[in-house]
Amino acid sequence: RLGDVTNGMTPNGEETLLGRLAARLRQLERRIDDESAALLSRLTARDEELLRSARRLYHACSVVPCLLYYLRTSESPTKFPATISFTIRKGVPRWTHHALWLAGWACMGRVFQSAGSAATRRFAAAMFATGIWTTFIFRLGGGLLSDAAHLLGAAAYMVDHEVLLRLWAVAPPYRAAFRASLGVLLAA
Repeated sequence: RLGDVTNGMTPNGEETLLGRLAARLRQLERRIDDESAALLSRLTARDEELLRSARRLYHACSVVPCLLYYLRTSESPTKFPATISFTIRKGVPRWTHHALWLAGWACMGRVFQSAGSAATRRFAAAMFATGIWTTFIFRLGGGLLSDAAHLLGAAAYMVDHEVLLRLWAVAPPYRAAFRASLGVLLAA
């Protein structure tokens, strides 16, 4: 039974499926928060510098390829509005995105390597692989099966971002803004 969402219990006092799911999610959040505290406590000044570089590269990765796309370096006419996946599927925007994204991961990967636990290093490796799957191997516009693989990878990569933002202790308003942008994407 799904049961009451507010307390996770059925009227006769049994735990519901939603209650068990909510308890598991809280347990997972505590584990991520514990990993986050340990990770952050091991950061060196060099790690913090690498994270700032990674952040700048990721921000550029979100903006520069899009600008290049709308400057018609890959096709004309362009589509507006368009997702990041659409704007980076070919040409100069694609290769610019890949270079910036890989450079960002090189910086962040070094930090996970030096300060991360085995669990956070595995998470980072899985997230990196999901990004490769989504934008390098199964880029949007490759046909029905490729597009389906891309959409599955993109969904997983968005969930990975939720974990990553929590691991790096990104402030809740920024995490909420990320979720809102995801909601806009899903609604579009």
